[in-house]
Amino acid sequence: MFKKIVFSFLFLTFSLPLFSQFDYSDDCKKAYSLIVDLRFDSAKKYIEKVNTDHPENLIPLVLENYIDFLSIVLEEDKELFEKLRYQKKNRVNKWEEGPKDSPYYRMGIAQMNMQWAFVRVLFGEYLTAAFEINQAYHLLEENKEFYPDFLPNAMGLGVLHAMIGLVPDQYQWAINFLGLYGSVDQGLGELEALLDSDNPEFQHFKPEALFLYTFLKLNLQSGEERYGELKLRYQQKEMDLVSRHSPLLNFSRAVLLMKEDNDSVISFLENRPVLGDALTFYYPEFMLGQAKLYRLDADAYQLFDNYLKNYPGNNFKRSAAQKKAWSAFVQGDTLVYKQSMLKILYFPSTQLDGDDAALKEAKKVSDGYLPNLYLLKSRILFDGRYLKEALAVFHNLDLSKFNKKEKIELSYRKARIYHHLDSLDQALTFYQIALKEGEKFNSYFAANSCLKMGEIYEQKGINEKAKFYFEKCLDLDFEEYRRSIRAKAKAGLQHVK
Repeated sequence: MFKKIVFSFLFLTFSLPLFSQFDYSDDCKKAYSLIVDLRFDSAKKYIEKVNTDHPENLIPLVLENYIDFLSIVLEEDKELFEKLRYQKKNRVNKWEEGPKDSPYYRMGIAQMNMQWAFVRVLFGEYLTAAFEINQAYHLLEENKEFYPDFLPNAMGLGVLHAMIGLVPDQYQWAINFLGLYGSVDQGLGELEALLDSDNPEFQHFKPEALFLYTFLKLNLQSGEERYGELKLRYQQKEMDLVSRHSPLLNFSRAVLLMKEDNDSVISFLENRPVLGDALTFYYPEFMLGQAKLYRLDADAYQLFDNYLKNYPGNNFKRSAAQKKAWSAFVQGDTLVYKQSMLKILYFPSTQLDGDDAALKEAKKVSDGYLPNLYLLKSRILFDGRYLKEALAVFHNLDLSKFNKKEKIELSYRKARIYHHLDSLDQALTFYQIALKEGEKFNSYFAANSCLKMGEIYEQKGINEKAKFYFEKCLDLDFEEYRRSIRAKAKAGLQHVK
């Protein structure tokens, strides 16, 4: 405890730039901001300037590592990964020459470990990635003990705490063995503390922190109120400005907008920043295609086609081909639907639930399957939050032409629409039908119905029922969207317990 007090006192007494080897100088901050803007060549000029003018400053090492990380991940560049994979060790060795009594010392090593761990996961090197994550976690926990007021620690530890809280029960023994602890609320709270800080030394970290916070909050929490909370953060003057010129923040803000107002996200993405010297960021094109599809715009087809032709990696390729097929199908072109879906069979596999679901549909198409036009059109409209239009699709349907699975999906689709219309009793009625009938088919309709009923009962304050449905969701056997649904059910259990 005495050691912790002494370190904290020293950190608060002396300003950070006194650690000249770990100095986020103005040039380093400019380089960091340019990296978040994906303007790597411009960032490297500032890094070179720091290396020339202040060769003792080690901050350029983490900035260079950040550039390598983003360059590899955003294009899934395996060749670049192989070329740069040994840079991490060299950088960590140089970094360790710096003062160990700086709050940046452990944070820098942890940051480089985390970034390379995520790269390794992308290319299947799970064992090394696990070792690096474990090392990063313990370095950041130690850093938090020594420097509790050093809030940038949250950009690593906040993410890890949130993700650790979602580890499936069957792997909990390994987490306990490694001494890893955390919860979703803990991780989000740590990032919130950084975002709410007025410490001038931490301001340049906020855009990256908001990017991380957005995806954790959207994917690991439930409840409509989170959208309003996030919107307020993006509406703050500084974040509003950054999100209009930074491709990464522009993208995360668009993801948020899509949750509430599809028309506005189309306008937002059509006016997204185009920076001539920035790395090409392909996913917003795919996302604009989604938004256009949700509105049933015919030009969605071309946007998905552009993504398929231009993106050099594999992630979301299956999803893009599926949605390109859907766009053709709702426009009446069954032949193009079949052609696009069958191409999915030849795309490499990924770790994404959406890509897995696309492959499953493609396999059915190869056996002669065609989707139910009414169910598909309603689903698409619902995803764009065109709720009344999605419900209107079901008026005066002849259910005698629906098979058993289509009737289950019909109940599920109605439940989702009524849920978002805040007609919770009607939503619960249809969720129950989808659960009862869908459970027999191992469908995600049953599992997600459990999840959503858990969320409704949590909202109502009936925690025992919420707990029952979250646990039942985790007990069900299903394949589609398994990772995302189970992650949310596990997070829901944390809340109600």
